[in-house]
Amino acid sequence: MDATKYINVLENALLPSFTALYGDTNMNGVKFQQDNAPCHKAARTMAWFRENCIELLDWPAQSPDLNPIEHLWGLLKRKIRRHTFKNKEDLKRRLREEWNALTYEECNKLVRSLPKRISAVIKAKGGTTKY
Repeated sequence: MDATKYINVLENALLPSFTALYGDTNMNGVKFQQDNAPCHKAARTMAWFRENCIELLDWPAQSPDLNPIEHLWGLLKRKIRRHTFKNKEDLKRRLREEWNALTYEECNKLVRSLPKRISAVIKAKGGTTKY
């Protein structure tokens, strides 16, 4: 994904989702986490965040332990492995179904685990953790 596509995702997914959740379009003071993918660090992307008054959290490289979405992908993989698929379309359909079936509680549990993850990473001095 390049910066143009990423900004498109931010404008067409992040902003509407924020408005739907909080009933507000003002993101001033919002803190946002992203990894260090090139499209995330591109000058155009950084300018977009500044223009929308969104504060970016510093994020260490190679830190999947600290990234809840990585664990959400793992949960999705475990759900998908329970099934067999006849073809690619069957797999895609099931992926959509499982993604849409993810609950608020499943997502929130991952977010709530962040303090423990952070402590584990600090204790391991950036090394491997159980997460």
